[in-house]
Amino acid sequence: MEECMRECMKKLALWFTNTFKPIMTHDELEPIMATLGFVGLPPSPSPPSSNGGAGVPWKEYVYSAGGWQRSKWIISSVETTTSPPKPRLPFPRIDGLHIYTYRAFIDAVNFYLDMSEISDLFHIRGMPLHREHDRNRKWRRMEEDESVFVYREGTLDQATYNLYHFDKNSSTHNSGNECNAIIRNKGNNAPASSIVSLKDVIVM
Repeated sequence: MEECMRECMKKLALWFTNTFKPIMTHDELEPIMATLGFVGLPPSPSPPSSNGGAGVPWKEYVYSAGGWQRSKWIISSVETTTSPPKPRLPFPRIDGLHIYTYRAFIDAVNFYLDMSEISDLFHIRGMPLHREHDRNRKWRRMEEDESVFVYREGTLDQATYNLYHFDKNSSTHNSGNECNAIIRNKGNNAPASSIVSLKDVIVM
């Protein structure tokens, strides 16, 4: 029964649009980030997990190239103590993460690059669980309904969850915080970028 359930489960992955390949580890991501002007820092201890599970180390990227809109951040944060967003992902593997985690990473990258179509650089796709690599990992459902998407336990920190989560039962939630991400639509070989719901993530 458990094996059958695993066959039905899907995970998300970050894809590099230029090569149309999934990025599975920081060893693959760091050279790409370097070409964009980001420098990878050594992995740091895990932040508090949203589900209380054991966390994992995280790797952060610092934007070293000039030209990002610092004035825009200063104006928007005059009355706050927040710092600019930091592109960061769990270490060492970056597949099988929560959609909120990917969204936070992509949003942080685009804060510095300010691309009109960030999906020309990165996008998110669904993938089957790997029979060997994912067999002994602990997984949690992406949503509390019948979603087939799962994510690795301990890879969604509380701050990211608080930022992107919304109450589905509330009629007053901000639609900009829905469980959406920059992904690719179903049914196209070379689809245009769009913002669509999690249930429409294309599965490879």
